[in-house]
Amino acid sequence: MAPPENTSLEILFRRFRLPVALMILVGLLGVVGYMAFLGWSVRDATFMTVITLSTIGYSTVRPLGPGGDAFTTVLIVLGLVSVFALLAATTELIASGELERSVRRTRVKREIGGLYDHFIVCGYGRVGRAATEEFRKQGLPVVIIDTKPDIGAELTDARIPHLIGDATREAILLQAGITRARGLVCAVDAVALNVYITLSARAVREDLTIVARATDLESIDRLYRAGANRVIQPYAVSGRMLAAVSVQPAVIDFLDLVQITPDLRLEELEVRAGSVLAEQSVQDVTGRFRGVSILAVRPKGSAMLRAAPDPDMVLAVGDVLVALGSISALAEIAR
Repeated sequence: MAPPENTSLEILFRRFRLPVALMILVGLLGVVGYMAFLGWSVRDATFMTVITLSTIGYSTVRPLGPGGDAFTTVLIVLGLVSVFALLAATTELIASGELERSVRRTRVKREIGGLYDHFIVCGYGRVGRAATEEFRKQGLPVVIIDTKPDIGAELTDARIPHLIGDATREAILLQAGITRARGLVCAVDAVALNVYITLSARAVREDLTIVARATDLESIDRLYRAGANRVIQPYAVSGRMLAAVSVQPAVIDFLDLVQITPDLRLEELEVRAGSVLAEQSVQDVTGRFRGVSILAVRPKGSAMLRAAPDPDMVLAVGDVLVALGSISALAEIAR
């Protein structure tokens, strides 16, 4: 399990505990020394110590004598050493940027508390990075969970909400806002961890959409049994994409065009009660919203998509559509 990230107070305490302790010891040494060597009262010894260490330059409280002069000289040197130690700690703290990153982490955690309908990505490796980039490109809020502390600094600098911790723990998932999340992506390299994350997430949210990464055929069944809604094999997907580009390059070019065209989107829409889609035929929808094409329909309770649906097919509450169209038209349909 990764160590927790230090808070601002912890960083300040760690950086300044030795310089501050040295200054306190030097101050106590001055008070005790003037009292022991010169027989001064606590009041006079304290005042003399303060004006000596602060280098204000007031006249001495009482005559010092040779012994008092020597002790005061030593006290001044020790005071300068403690001041320089404090300045060095301050300079190192500012130069390292550690305090600034800690303040950013605190702000990011507050942002997580205010997120709704976001996605949680567990694991910030190659697959997790690609998923995060895609979410951010689409303007969707995302929270990263990873165990590697060095990734925390990178994500903090990029202003991406994140938690450094074990995603198999329900407490971490709750901190990531799983009760308010739209979906969760298990992108950890180890299949066993993805299984545990899926089990933990499903225990918290029965209705959460969970997409998990698999490395082989055997792990696919394990992840589905653990509660994943979808299981993806990155290498298998890459292989199919390579074959598709080789055989049907125009189809892939079209999909790329959909991704890069500013006002064109391919989206999944659910028919909700009271929406403009309910009790409407496919033909009625495409006629009412110009430029929108319904490419497929998944009827409520079915696991299969029906491609190129019949124009007379009536849409019911709970059906899921795959539609292609402009952002404004799709947004109007989704209301």
